[in-house]
Amino acid sequence: MKVLHGFTDVDLQGEGSVVSIGNFDGVHLGHQAVIGSAVQSSLEKGLMSVVCTFHPHTRVFLQPDAPPRLLETFDQRLRAIAVLGVDIVVVIPFSKMVAEFPRDNFINEFLAGSLGTAELHVSEGFTFGAGGAGDVEYLKKVAPENGFEVRVVGPVMAGSRAVSSTRVRDAIAKGRVSDATELLGRPFVLVGEVVAGRGRGKGLNAPTANLNVENRFVPGHGVYVTEARLGDGSYKAVSNVGTRPTFGPSEELTVETHLLDCEIELCGEQLELAFLERLRDEIKFESPDALATQIAEDVRQASNYVAISNENVRYTADVSSEVRAGKESGA
Repeated sequence: MKVLHGFTDVDLQGEGSVVSIGNFDGVHLGHQAVIGSAVQSSLEKGLMSVVCTFHPHTRVFLQPDAPPRLLETFDQRLRAIAVLGVDIVVVIPFSKMVAEFPRDNFINEFLAGSLGTAELHVSEGFTFGAGGAGDVEYLKKVAPENGFEVRVVGPVMAGSRAVSSTRVRDAIAKGRVSDATELLGRPFVLVGEVVAGRGRGKGLNAPTANLNVENRFVPGHGVYVTEARLGDGSYKAVSNVGTRPTFGPSEELTVETHLLDCEIELCGEQLELAFLERLRDEIKFESPDALATQIAEDVRQASNYVAISNENVRYTADVSSEVRAGKESGA
């Protein structure tokens, strides 16, 4: 996937494209539907698929006093988009000029001009242009005279409600990370460098890696089953998000991870931490010994979760193999 930075000065060298546009914070199932629709159409038409996204997020610029806590780092967003098979990402540097760009100029200079748009795929609530003056109905009205079609992709429903970044944030903030997985189509992941801690975990028979988190958004305080991803390897783990109340009052938020069944040196390494399931709230214990006893129980529960998950994966694989074998034999 090629990444270009710019706005009306972006040059796709005259090649037609199928375009999707949005902030795409989290790249959840709803975003994936919009982007996937554009990618599929581009393959059918033999054109490039182009995703346009903003950096910084439009609300970070427009509401500096109350910016959203973004679900992913910008690099995570790009990686999630790349997985969808996109050819080109155009990163629009959101600024006063972009915010005040007239809607007609957005269409004829950027969409029709810079991108050579043949089709534009957007969500139902998409707006653009100065003050959000452009919307889907306006796009449909003026698109034909600018040489492209508009495809509106409906919401993806989870239960009775549409999938949205707000729903994902709410689930993660309340520790419902398995619900977030369903909305994202993948586990929620924190990224950062492992830094030296105070060594308390080792004294509790559970040495931990302390993550210097790059994300602005973290799960609610508690203990979780996680997966630590390091380079090409991954390790099941148990993680605590919180302020370590057993050791006294503190406002310092920490993300500490204990690897299950292995002990390797992680300090200085770049780590991804995927959140799989919540085990319990973070609470204050009467003593470090009581905490150590609970940590041992957390490790046991996390190991059981991993064992059951692995068994379910093996069962699914066995069933799939049997189905394939039956089809191949004509049974």
